[in-house]
Amino acid sequence: MCGRYTLTHTASAIAARFEVEELKGFEPRFNVAPTQEMPVVRRADGSGRRVDCLRWGLIPFWAKEKKIGYRMINARSETAANKPSFRNAFKSRRCLVVSDGFYEWVKRDGEKWPTRVIFGGGELGAFAGLWESWTDEDGEKVETYTILTTDAAPVLQDLHERMPLWAPQEYWDRWLYDDEHSEETMSAMKEAFPEEAVTTYPVSRELNRVQNDRAELIEPISTPR
Repeated sequence: MCGRYTLTHTASAIAARFEVEELKGFEPRFNVAPTQEMPVVRRADGSGRRVDCLRWGLIPFWAKEKKIGYRMINARSETAANKPSFRNAFKSRRCLVVSDGFYEWVKRDGEKWPTRVIFGGGELGAFAGLWESWTDEDGEKVETYTILTTDAAPVLQDLHERMPLWAPQEYWDRWLYDDEHSEETMSAMKEAFPEEAVTTYPVSRELNRVQNDRAELIEPISTPR
């Protein structure tokens, strides 16, 4: 699964990488957690891409309560196209969840310690995701997203059996726009996972507190502390 991730690049870097307008007010994040609002790239009206901040934890349009989003931070790629919670979003509301790394926890001496996973030395990229629009009983519209997951690549299987589905750049527009071949695109992205570019390293347990969100959290540590 993916329960925490990072987006340490600036708004201008995101705009340049994804060819979108700069997202005003965004600051780099080092400990992104569920229910927080983060940049997501979607298809724009007509053509091109747009970036908006959506709430992490998908709320299906038919949901009665917002709290269901806590259970929808991830969607299994193998079942998302057919599962009631995600199938409508899978048809036409696919997105790119902007990120430059994620965290997993491993056991050491009976305790869990966080490990950061990055690609290509921490390059800016994206996970494949789905987004949804939900309206509460007061008429307030809430836009949310979920991160698709897949079986962990061999290089990451010691950390967790699942991992976020990384979206290589050559598939971005296919994922956003090609409604007829979304499952084929998803399979192609899995095959294109850059396993040789993956780096993992331990980080401080201060990451465990959601309130902690500073650059020091992504610094590697030589011994767990």
